[in-house]
Amino acid sequence: MLIGDDILISKLRATEKEMNHKVARAMQKAGGEIIRVAIPKTPLKTGELRKRSFNEGPLEKDGIYSQVVGYEKFADLWDKDNPYAVAVHENLEAKHRVGEAKYLEKAVNETAPKLEKYLA
Repeated sequence: MLIGDDILISKLRATEKEMNHKVARAMQKAGGEIIRVAIPKTPLKTGELRKRSFNEGPLEKDGIYSQVVGYEKFADLWDKDNPYAVAVHENLEAKHRVGEAKYLEKAVNETAPKLEKYLA
């Protein structure tokens, strides 16, 4: 190996770390944008459901990164078999004075064009 190769490899490793940091930050921002859009759509009765929103990550496993956005991160502490957020999210028949069903799904769909920009 030439001395120049060592320098190139060193620079590539530094660039990889910088890129990973930038992608991680973009994933966090994207998750935050989804929650920002979802919160006003989340049905509001007591405010409890809105308080259960979270944006966690990026998480890495086997070289795969993921950002987890949702509600009831600790659902098993409340009612593991009947998560409140899922019931509210999926009930299309419910009439809410504030908010709507499919609040998280709609937020993801609305923010999708912006998410592309974050990750680009």
